[in-house]
Amino acid sequence: MSATAVLNAERIKLVTTRSSLWAAAAVAVLSLGMAAAQASTVYGPGPLAPDKAAMGVAVFGVPVLMILSALTVTNEYRSGMIRTTFLAVPHRTLVLCAKAVVAAVFSGSYAALMVMASIVVAGSDPQSWRLVGSIALYAVFAAVLGVGVGALIRASAGAVALLLLWPLVAEPMLGNLPNISTQVGPYLPFANAIRFTDVQWLYPAYAMPWGEVGSIVYFAAVTAVVFVAGLVMINRRDA
Repeated sequence: MSATAVLNAERIKLVTTRSSLWAAAAVAVLSLGMAAAQASTVYGPGPLAPDKAAMGVAVFGVPVLMILSALTVTNEYRSGMIRTTFLAVPHRTLVLCAKAVVAAVFSGSYAALMVMASIVVAGSDPQSWRLVGSIALYAVFAAVLGVGVGALIRASAGAVALLLLWPLVAEPMLGNLPNISTQVGPYLPFANAIRFTDVQWLYPAYAMPWGEVGSIVYFAAVTAVVFVAGLVMINRRDA
């Protein structure tokens, strides 16, 4: 089977599963709901800042899309469909790469759409293309990370727990510990991704050893390590 056919098969799987619809709905509710709530409490004559309007997308929406990406792998293991997939496409690396590409395109596109919608809902400056692009790029790498985690863990519950706790609990907690935050904080992957988007979250201002571009490159490097580990494991273990 050609690479194009594999990509098309993975696209069909993604858009026809109920988990995709639920994830898209959850991202929309979190993103637009937070934008509306933020806009309703803004003080002063000016509109809400675009980065605050997009907080729901960057902080909560992208992790949901990342979980959806992991489920493209774990759901097939749970149902046993992965065996059929590998029978049809024995090249397992191609299968996982196709899943990553489809998830990345979907996540990046949908995150960009939600950022623009959040800005409209909040009445913020519509000329915030840098913000739209940065969050979309973050979503792309996060989706690939989610596929890698799904390949490593295989179990949906474990993958969901890890991908929720990592950016929303573990990193903010480590990044705010008084004794080690300044040493550990600059090397937290999601802290770097959030810094690149320029959205305020639960991380203090760290003295990063690299700039904004370096932060997203660092997050991409962590993503690549996890994804390659997933590739190795999916080729070594039985389906």
